[in-house]
Amino acid sequence: MGHLVSGPNDIRVYGRAVARAYEEGRDDAGAEDIARRPWLERWPHFIRVREMEFVDGTLGDGVSLGELMDELGAYALGPTAENADRGVGNIDPRQSIRQAAAVRLTEAGASWLEEELDLTFRRCGKVRAEDLPELDWDE
Repeated sequence: MGHLVSGPNDIRVYGRAVARAYEEGRDDAGAEDIARRPWLERWPHFIRVREMEFVDGTLGDGVSLGELMDELGAYALGPTAENADRGVGNIDPRQSIRQAAAVRLTEAGASWLEEELDLTFRRCGKVRAEDLPELDWDE
């Protein structure tokens, strides 16, 4: 789970979860959902998750994907690592991540992110499971 931030531009990872497979109808916004959140008219598909863990802190406490890309370079993301190995195509992970709604991490990238997220959980703690239902506020 990440959020785009600026100053500096980055994606801060503040949690993780296991996504459920998309199911037509169940995972589509209905009229009531769209009335409550008008942006759902443009992006009407939900990503349902389970086994959520969120950092009990601020976005600033999250893990920087920029640092991951600085550390691993082209080998942070699957597409850029594959291009680097072939010697053809874009090898800049920042350019790659700007061009896709979702991008696959390499095994090294996923391992780096998991380690950093675990360190962050130890430092900041996790949002308590009983508090998770309260995270979807209307205000």
